[in-house]
Amino acid sequence: MKRRAFLAAGGVMLLTGCSSTLHPASTPDATATDPVDSPSDPPASPTPTPAAPPPDERTGDGLDTPYAVDGIVVVSPAHRVSAAYVPPWAQRPDGIHPDAAAGFAALVAAAQADGLALSLRSGYRTYADQRASFERALRTYPEETARRYYAEPGASEHQTGLALDAWDGTNRGSAFAQTPQAAWLATHATTHGFIVRYPLGKTAITGYAWESWHLRWVGTEVSAAFTSDPSLTLEEFLGLA
Repeated sequence: MKRRAFLAAGGVMLLTGCSSTLHPASTPDATATDPVDSPSDPPASPTPTPAAPPPDERTGDGLDTPYAVDGIVVVSPAHRVSAAYVPPWAQRPDGIHPDAAAGFAALVAAAQADGLALSLRSGYRTYADQRASFERALRTYPEETARRYYAEPGASEHQTGLALDAWDGTNRGSAFAQTPQAAWLATHATTHGFIVRYPLGKTAITGYAWESWHLRWVGTEVSAAFTSDPSLTLEEFLGLA
């Protein structure tokens, strides 16, 4: 399991209310201990196996706070939030977590250096914003299509201010997936602390169709675990799937 391997390696997550950056746990200086083959050394202890993620048992007012595993917020059809949940950074002009905003600025600059234009199409949305978006989708598309691409209110990561939609200024939806920008994001988003949240072929796990434009900020140390496997989902990484 990816999360177990990461934690066994010393990954520690700070609460996203302060930062969503991971820092390696401190380890003792090997040069300050007795030689490994010293008779006085105790036998090495096996690496403890991290506990399984706690079940999401929030109800009622509990939904005013998002579900999180190891400090990583999870908002999805299976882990919802109420209309009362408003992240502290929602008061920023863009409503996006400051680390995510800085990471996206660096990502845009890196894409530009590679000759590709990227910009922010959609960032933070309130519960009411998402409800309006979802209801509009239901009026515009067949219900099955609408539900595959649009979240019900309370089930959207955009309400956390940790997710954003990138675009090239022209192409949307499946058209964007065919652009050089989409291919670039699939390869380089993790370098800047983001993951493509809804990979191709993982609808049964994420609840949503492939969205090559939807990025989720997790911090560079967590995103590094996704670099070698772009099809990895956050649910799989956290042991939720």
